[in-house]
Amino acid sequence: MKDKYQKQIQYIGLRIAYFRKMRDMTQVKLAEKVGINKNYLSQIESGSANKAISLPLLIQISEALDIELSVLVDLTDWDKSKKDIRKQLDEIRRIFNDAKQLNADIDSIMAEMAEFDKKF
Repeated sequence: MKDKYQKQIQYIGLRIAYFRKMRDMTQVKLAEKVGINKNYLSQIESGSANKAISLPLLIQISEALDIELSVLVDLTDWDKSKKDIRKQLDEIRRIFNDAKQLNADIDSIMAEMAEFDKKF
């Protein structure tokens, strides 16, 4: 059953990590607040936990993060988030390619300057 919902579980884990970081809270601190091991919290955040996350634990996490449980597990924007992430990655790729081209242009100019220096 976990495989069927793996992407959603990963998304909820990412949301937990996001809200934790927004609260400037370490994994150790959050894990202590909810009474779990830091490694287990890390697995929850990455979506790789080997056991199901209980509803009481999700409630504890939401309370520790001072957010509504419904916000923490909201999957309504999941598809939109995937599209936004893809759009952002495409923009990063475009910027990276522009930077690579700029770097190549600079290398070319530097080579031309070196050739010019050799002549004079």
